[in-house]
Amino acid sequence: MSQISTLGRFFVSLSLIAGSFASSPNVQAQRAIVTAVVPFAFSANDQQFDAGQYEIRPLNAFELLVSNITTHQNRLLPVSAMGLMKIQPDGRLLFHRYNGNEHYLYQVWIPGRSEFSQLNPTRREQQTMIAAKSASSSGNVVEAVAIPVR
Repeated sequence: MSQISTLGRFFVSLSLIAGSFASSPNVQAQRAIVTAVVPFAFSANDQQFDAGQYEIRPLNAFELLVSNITTHQNRLLPVSAMGLMKIQPDGRLLFHRYNGNEHYLYQVWIPGRSEFSQLNPTRREQQTMIAAKSASSSGNVVEAVAIPVR
């Protein structure tokens, strides 16, 4: 059982509309791109990302290309491919949120695919998660979900 699965019990789900995705799921599926406005700064694989509009596309099963649409900055993220039972019509981004304002990209779901990409928690995220849990037993570790706006 992975550490994320074990730790998943501690996460309280909170839906957070993080922005709009491309207008047509069929177009997204053909291009295999998630386009989202993320209203908060976040971390992914020890890289810092500002709030903004991003396009995320898989290069292969083990790498994503993350592009900031405003700054035209591109970054590669190593990921693990995870399978699903059925094709997902909508793309979405999942973040872990700790201490109210620290966000870590956790999963990227590409529309029209039957798998998602998952990032392994870095040592920094693991330390933040442990500190957040020990600071309060009331469950202040929250999973923020970016979903398409219709």
